[in-house]
Amino acid sequence: MKAIHNQFLKLLSGSNQFRVPVFQRDYTWSEEQWKTLWDDILHAGRPEAIGGHFLGSIVYVGDDEPAVFNTFQIIDGQQRLTTLVLLLTALRDHIASTDWSGGDDSPTPAKIHGNCLINRDESDRRLHKLRLRRTDDSTLTRLVDKRPTRNEQVSPLIHGAYEYYRKVLKKS
Repeated sequence: MKAIHNQFLKLLSGSNQFRVPVFQRDYTWSEEQWKTLWDDILHAGRPEAIGGHFLGSIVYVGDDEPAVFNTFQIIDGQQRLTTLVLLLTALRDHIASTDWSGGDDSPTPAKIHGNCLINRDESDRRLHKLRLRRTDDSTLTRLVDKRPTRNEQVSPLIHGAYEYYRKVLKKS
């Protein structure tokens, strides 16, 4: 095993899928952790912040040989990775609902969706960048796919994180 220092968005780039193995726990973060992560992100975005912010480790394993499509099993950091994907989903939807536009390099709903949430050239079980377990997975994929969660069994913490970030983005 080797440690690699990498930016979060680079981790999601390419045709990669991160899977939470069956032996891992379900999503357990709540508002206290969501707020701490949000505060860390706001701090890292300040002009006095030098060189970014260390969000923590994400440990994963996969094949040693890179392929066109790579699947990785998450060993540690699933809560953080899941929360960041939910934040990106909320950001995509916030930008779309407010018609916000920045400069040429600014995020757009299409860029966030196509680069961070899905594998554009894949379908079915390979489509989503992150696959969780059971109800967590169905709730996350419905949010990423912009499908309603009303009539389905919903993971309250997955849905809660998404709604939390929608709320704080609306305020900011």
